[in-house]
Amino acid sequence: MLRVLDRRFKGIDIVVGTPFIYLEESSTLIMADLHLGFEEAASRGLYYSLRKTSGYYAIFLPRVQLKRALEMLKRVLDGIKVERVVINGDLKHAFDRLLKQEREETIELVKFLRERGVEEILVIRGNHDNFIKPVLRKLDVGFVNSLSTIVEGRRLLITHGHEEVDISGHDVVIIGHEHPSLRCFEVYRLPCFLKIPLGEERILVVMPATGPYHPGVLVNPNPEEYLSPLIRRLNTLKDASIITWLDLGETSSSSVSYFESFSYGDLLLLEKYKVEDKEYAVVEFKTFEVAKAVCEI
Repeated sequence: MLRVLDRRFKGIDIVVGTPFIYLEESSTLIMADLHLGFEEAASRGLYYSLRKTSGYYAIFLPRVQLKRALEMLKRVLDGIKVERVVINGDLKHAFDRLLKQEREETIELVKFLRERGVEEILVIRGNHDNFIKPVLRKLDVGFVNSLSTIVEGRRLLITHGHEEVDISGHDVVIIGHEHPSLRCFEVYRLPCFLKIPLGEERILVVMPATGPYHPGVLVNPNPEEYLSPLIRRLNTLKDASIITWLDLGETSSSSVSYFESFSYGDLLLLEKYKVEDKEYAVVEFKTFEVAKAVCEI
């Protein structure tokens, strides 16, 4: 159920069919942007969008975010060894308070992971993660600004991405914050991983959001349309590649045929995976130009 993120960097994989990254050497699962408590915030009319737009404001939404995260986690934990879980920012949603749903669902998430043998849980602070530190302390969950580690001899930095940080000296930088997505077939808005080159043999990876109510930014080659200062100052964004996936049980066969109909050789890669009783197609667009030709960006 693992697919290599980038062939130049061993030991850093995408967990197929999920917005998660896996570090095999340390049995670490990385997820980002759960935004627990969003449904309560929406029902109470609390507005926290940094993009000044939102399709969910002062309305009642089904409380599905934690449920879907736990469903994905169960499938992953049943299939691969996970000793540590790193949440790369925005565990919770409200900026200015701790909502009841945020507290209760954080406790439920931690309990779920511990019952399934996860030994360490670490939260990287995101811009939404105010007022959660006392709860995490009682749960014996780490809370830090960033995590620097070594994977197969390469230096890797995990940071949420909302603040300017020094990324020099790291071969791979993994951020969240942007919730990247891709629009295809007019109706699909697909979560995706964005891989941005930082020079020879170095990349910045933007993770999709775990929370389903947060499609975020439609990927595009314009730095000024992103929130992260780490992306806004990059002149290499135009050279980024995009990875997304389709659940073949929920997607019409014509969608896959549509991708297969494009003959771009190494510029568009389509790979099929079977994970337990599910089938997925993973699509990698090597350039924005190819993604633009196939999808809407």
